[in-house]
Amino acid sequence: MHNIENSPLHQFAEQFPLQYLEGQRGCRLAYRHCVHQPIADKLVILVNGRVENILKWTEIAQDFYAQGYDVLLFDHRGQGYSQRLLSDSEKGHLDEFQFYAQDMAKIIENLTALYPYEQQYLLAHSLGALISTYYLANFDHQIRRAVFSAPFFGMPLSHPIRDEITLNFMMLFGQGKRYVFGKGPYKPVDVQENLLSHDSTRMQRMNEINLANPEIRLGGPTFRWAYLCLIAIKNLPKILPRIETPVLVLEAEQEQIVNNKMLEKLTALFMHGSLKKIAGAKHEILFETDDIRTPVLQQIQAFFTSTHNA
Repeated sequence: MHNIENSPLHQFAEQFPLQYLEGQRGCRLAYRHCVHQPIADKLVILVNGRVENILKWTEIAQDFYAQGYDVLLFDHRGQGYSQRLLSDSEKGHLDEFQFYAQDMAKIIENLTALYPYEQQYLLAHSLGALISTYYLANFDHQIRRAVFSAPFFGMPLSHPIRDEITLNFMMLFGQGKRYVFGKGPYKPVDVQENLLSHDSTRMQRMNEINLANPEIRLGGPTFRWAYLCLIAIKNLPKILPRIETPVLVLEAEQEQIVNNKMLEKLTALFMHGSLKKIAGAKHEILFETDDIRTPVLQQIQAFFTSTHNA
């Protein structure tokens, strides 16, 4: 294993200490504010996906920081450096879906009260995009533009009707804290054969982060997590039309983690939405090989600085 403590990414992150505040129901939430001296006039808020964490997203934070943005990263309740919701800390659990967006709003409000950034942008991935949708629709904010990478707008169910019945059945019989069938405790990703990214070096770095920091790693989701997310996804047609912020949606061409069957129709429900398919990309577009990732980052920055609606 490489010594990640000596890596440039680790040294970048260490300049900005982890900070904490209380979210809904007193849940301790972790965040990191990468701030220039003097402070920049623009902020990008990075919203990670399920099982991810602040440390994994350091590379993306550094990319935007190098372009003159201050950066806010945070971990959702129940994962990363934020407080876990069950005694088994590897279970990806959730108490109420609305708490995700309420926590996000509190972190952003807390930071922007101290640092009133004139320009605020948002980049969210997968579950983070689903949460950000509810945040943009339901809270006062100053986000000028948002980019959703591989949004979790569709549940990957093998047999939708049967699987939904199973979810409801498990909830009815008080089994919401159990892992969904086929999932369990944390396992490292096979860096060569996986559904996340073609970039074995970035996948290896993710494994090393989790190995060096066992307290932040996460296993599979629970039945309650899946049940609550499915309801949130089903309600998207009512939520999306309320978002006035221009949104660029990035679809991974080789997606096998989320279900994109309805992505085009859902994107069309934004007031100002556009959909771009990223050729050759697996689910983790922002952690793909440089030939895919670099142009995507350039497109995101061009979208942030554009004066046209999506």
